[in-house]
Amino acid sequence: MFQVTTLISDAEKVEKELIKNPPPSEADIEVAKALVKEKGEDVAQLKSAKAGKAEITASVAELNKAKENLSRLEELSKLKPGIPQKDGKIHYSQDIFARQAFFTVSGQLQVKTYACVVCSVYTFGPTF
Repeated sequence: MFQVTTLISDAEKVEKELIKNPPPSEADIEVAKALVKEKGEDVAQLKSAKAGKAEITASVAELNKAKENLSRLEELSKLKPGIPQKDGKIHYSQDIFARQAFFTVSGQLQVKTYACVVCSVYTFGPTF
């Protein structure tokens, strides 16, 4: 029997992402939060001063950009390399089967390689 999982390819993607974009420091996240707060206060100030629609729209666009940047930084900070684990064991909830799964050595397993190349493949024999 062969164990089947999609967690390994996901772990490799995360590791490549972390090499390409290292996780931000806490200071980076705090700076981004302060910028969002500042931009939010600017929007509130413009609204209370009854500024023109163009000014408010531009300020809201800057606020949204700052929020997106903060969200991206927080997402990057949560990425951890390796296969997800919980209590020291592999955490399969993020896997395609949501649990530990196995293939048996059968004609169906062997024909899977042909199915990647040829559109239609057929097998016969006992199936369980």
